[in-house]
Amino acid sequence: MPDAGALHPERAALAPLLEKLTEAAGTAFLEAVAAPDMDELAIRPEGLLPVMDLARCHGFNHLLDVGGVDHHPLTPRFEVAYHLTALSANSVERAGPILHPPRLRVRVFCDEPEPAVPSVTHLWPSANWPEREVFDQFGIRFDGHPDLRRILNPDDFVGHPLRKDFPLRGQARRFVPGGRVGPIPPLETRR
Repeated sequence: MPDAGALHPERAALAPLLEKLTEAAGTAFLEAVAAPDMDELAIRPEGLLPVMDLARCHGFNHLLDVGGVDHHPLTPRFEVAYHLTALSANSVERAGPILHPPRLRVRVFCDEPEPAVPSVTHLWPSANWPEREVFDQFGIRFDGHPDLRRILNPDDFVGHPLRKDFPLRGQARRFVPGGRVGPIPPLETRR
């Protein structure tokens, strides 16, 4: 996280909300920072749902992204980052671009051996596929997810390729075109 400092002047109005979010996290709170681009909150998984509920109630109605990070060999090893923004209804009705909507980054740190974070699909249905992607690539489980299964790798794939301890040349895996066992068949020529 960037160095903690004074609140960014353009986002001074969000200071009370940041304090409420840290209170909602309770003992799961790790750190709050006012970075140049957006405010950040670092928490443990048990504080995620109260924080996200409160952020949603205070106007952060758009989930921009969910991403995973492997900090190996540091502890806690895994991070799930949620990027939120507050889009107001009247900003859509106005002519012209939405210049600077408030943004918030919530960073959730979980550790091995079974990294798990609560799912936020009940608050933002758009979190469905990004959570599946983080599960597929990093092996972080999302408790309460309606359909947690692989989305990028085949179902029989072993491991999670974006983990830093995943072998650079991949696992021993034999690719058979068309899913057939045996030698590659010759190309058919059309007459």
